Amino acid sequence: MYENISEGFGMSSLFLFTIGPVQQFISQARKTQDLYAGSFLLSYLTFIGLEEIIEKYGVSNVIYPDLENQPFLEWHNLKVYGSKDGAVFNIDLPTIPNRFVALIPEIEEKNIAELAEGIKRKIKNEWNNIVKKILHEFSLIDNLYSSKGKTNFQELVTNQTKDFPEIYWVAIPLKKDGKEIYIEDFYEFFEKSLIDEEVKKYGEKNVKSLLYHFAYSALERAMGVRKNVREFEQTEEYGYKCKVCGVKEGVIKAGVGGLEVGEYISKKENICIRCFTKRAIDKYLSKEISEIFKDYTFPSTAEIAALSFKKRMLNSEKGKRIYEAYLDKLKEVIKEERVFKTVLVKPLKNLEKYFTDNLFNIEGEWLFEENLTVKNFEEELGVKVNDREVEILKRRLKELTGLQEVGEPNPYYGIILFDGDNMGKWLSGHFLPHMMHAIKYEKIEINKEIRKEFEMSLKNGILSPISHFLISQALKNYSIKFVKKIVEEEHLGKVVYAGGDDILAFVNVEELFDVMRKLRASFSGNVRVENDEIEVDWENTSGFVRYNSEDVFTLGEKATASCGVLIAHYKDPLQKVLGKLRAVEKKAKEHNGKDSFAISLLKRSGEERIAVSKWRVNRGDILEKLKELSIVFSGNDEISVSDKVIYVLKEEFKQLKDTDNLVPFDLAREEIKRVIRRSIGEKDDKEKKEKVERVVNSFIEVFESYGGDIDNFLNLISISAFVGKGVK
Repeated sequence: MYENISEGFGMSSLFLFTIGPVQQFISQARKTQDLYAGSFLLSYLTFIGLEEIIEKYGVSNVIYPDLENQPFLEWHNLKVYGSKDGAVFNIDLPTIPNRFVALIPEIEEKNIAELAEGIKRKIKNEWNNIVKKILHEFSLIDNLYSSKGKTNFQELVTNQTKDFPEIYWVAIPLKKDGKEIYIEDFYEFFEKSLIDEEVKKYGEKNVKSLLYHFAYSALERAMGVRKNVREFEQTEEYGYKCKVCGVKEGVIKAGVGGLEVGEYISKKENICIRCFTKRAIDKYLSKEISEIFKDYTFPSTAEIAALSFKKRMLNSEKGKRIYEAYLDKLKEVIKEERVFKTVLVKPLKNLEKYFTDNLFNIEGEWLFEENLTVKNFEEELGVKVNDREVEILKRRLKELTGLQEVGEPNPYYGIILFDGDNMGKWLSGHFLPHMMHAIKYEKIEINKEIRKEFEMSLKNGILSPISHFLISQALKNYSIKFVKKIVEEEHLGKVVYAGGDDILAFVNVEELFDVMRKLRASFSGNVRVENDEIEVDWENTSGFVRYNSEDVFTLGEKATASCGVLIAHYKDPLQKVLGKLRAVEKKAKEHNGKDSFAISLLKRSGEERIAVSKWRVNRGDILEKLKELSIVFSGNDEISVSDKVIYVLKEEFKQLKDTDNLVPFDLAREEIKRVIRRSIGEKDDKEKKEKVERVVNSFIEVFESYGGDIDNFLNLISISAFVGKGVK
C-alpha cells in the first residue's frame, strides 16, 4: 500500500471532498439522541461518498482517513462480498470525519468533475432515501402538518431537506498541459520566496519530492476559497418553528400518522422533517446497516448523570431488590407494555454485566424524584396517572436512595470536547520531525530508495504521501483503539463521535478526571496496556503502544491536544450546554500555547466556575492531583477535607492578593498549610500524619502550578470538591 501511494503519481490528482455543515447540523439538538444521530449521519454520508472512490479506484487510493479496520469499510465489504447483516465491531461509532483526501488516477478536468458529481449525487440520493423511508415508517408522508394549509406534500419534503448536506470539493491535477507539474506551478498559491526556501532546504536533486507537499497545501487553500463561495437558496417557512433547529417549520407532531408520544416525540414538540429524520434514524439503520440499531437508544443526560448511582445500587443486594420492586410498580402505573418498553434503555457497556433478562435498565430520568409527576407522565409518555400512584412510586424510590451504600443520584454530568492541536501544521509537514519514530514502524514495507526519501521528508518537515497516510493511521488508531475503550469499556461514559483527533463524549462526573487524563495521554502514545486496561504512562515516549500483541502507531510524545469540559445539570437545555462547551474549549485552545484543558462547572442556580490548566506543569500531572483531592473532599477516605476550606481560603487570600490577582508564594504556602491541616485535624498515627502532609503538598502543588493565580486555583479545587462530593 505504501509504495502504491508513492510511485508515479504524475498521472493522478489530489482530490479533497467535504460535507457539512458540521457544527450547525450536529448541535441542533434537544436530546442526546439528536446529537448522536447528527454525528452519525455526517459520518455515514461521508462514507457513502467514499464508496465511489473505493469501487472505482480501490481502498489504497484513499489517503485520509485511513480506512483499514474502519467499521464502515467492514460493513461495505460484507455488503459487497457477503451478508448485509452488520456483525461489525463498533459499527455504531461515527469514526469517519466529514472530509476525505484521495489520490485519484484522473487528470482531465471533465473526468474529475464527473467523479465529484457522481459522489455528490450518490450522497444526495442516499439522504433522500433515508428521509422517504423514515416518513413512510411512521405513515407521515401524507399526514404532514403545514400552517400554509393545503400543500403538495412531496414539495414540502423537498423544501425542508434539499439544503442538506452542503457539499464541496476541489482537486489539484499533478499534470498540466500534458506535462507533469513543476515547482513553479505553485507560485500562484504561495510566495516565491517561501517555495525557494523549501527547495534550498530540501535540495535541488529532491525537488520532485516537494510536489506532493505543495500540492496538498494548495489543495487546502483552494478548499478555503471554495467554502467562501456558498450556495444559498431562499425558502419560505410558515407557522411554528421546529423545536429542535428553530429554523424550519415544525410540520411533524404527535398523534399524526403512526407517530405517538414517546421515544421519538413529546406532546409539546413540533419538529421539521430534517430534524425528525435525525431523531428516528435508527429505524432506517436497523434495516439497512445492522440489527444493532434496532430499538437503539443513545443515553440521555439524565442517564449519564445517574450511571454511578446505578452502579452503587446494583452492587448492593438490598438496593437491587428495592429497584426491582420500584420497576414492577412503574410498570404497573404505566399499564401499557408498549409504553413501558419506551422507558427501558440498553445499559452502557460498563454496566451490561449487572442486567439480565429479568432485570431491566430504566432510563435515568425516572430515578430522579422530581420527574415523578402526573404532568411529566402525560407529556413524556402520553400516560395518565393519578396522585396516589405517583406517591407510591416516590416512596419506593426514597427507600432506594435512603440506603447508605446507594444514596441519591447526582443530577450533574460531564461532557468533553477534545481536539488535537495544530492539526493543520501536522498535515502541512511542520511537525513531521517529531514523528521520526515512524522510521522504526515495522508495518512500513517499502524499498530502500523510497525509505531513504521518506526519512529525508520526515527530517525536513516535507509532507509525502507516506507521511500523510501515517498521520491518518495514527488518528484512526486513536479513535478506534483507544477512545471507545477508555470512555465506554473502562469508565461510565458514551462517545458521540470520534473522528480522529476530534472527540465528543458524555461522562459520568465521578469518572471525569480519569477519562480526561487517559484521552490526552493516549493521543500522544503516553500510555501502556496492563491486564487489558489503559494506564497513563508519561515515561512511554516511544510513539508506540503495545496492545493485543501489536505495536500501535501514534503521533508520538510531541503531539498535543486541548479539551473543553462542562459539568452541567441534566435538565439544562442541551443546545445551551453545547454552546457553552465550545466557548470553554476555545479558552483551552487560547491558553498559553494550547495543550491545555478548560473545565466549567455550570450550576443549576446559574453560578459558573471556570478553570484553565495545562495537562502537566513541571512534569506534574494536574488531573492526577485533582483526582486525589476529589477523593479527600468526598469524605470516603480516612483523611478528609471539608469543602468549607475553599471559602476560608478565598476570604484569607482577599487580604493578600495584589492588583494582578496574584498572591506571594511564601504567604500562600503557609496559609494553605494552616487551613488544610486545621480542616483535617490532628492525627496521632505516624502513617496518617504522613498522609496528611501528602494531601497538604497536593494542594500546594496545584496552587504553585498557576504562578500564584488564586482565582484559577480556587476554581480548580472547587470543581475537584464538587466531583468528589457528588450527592451520595
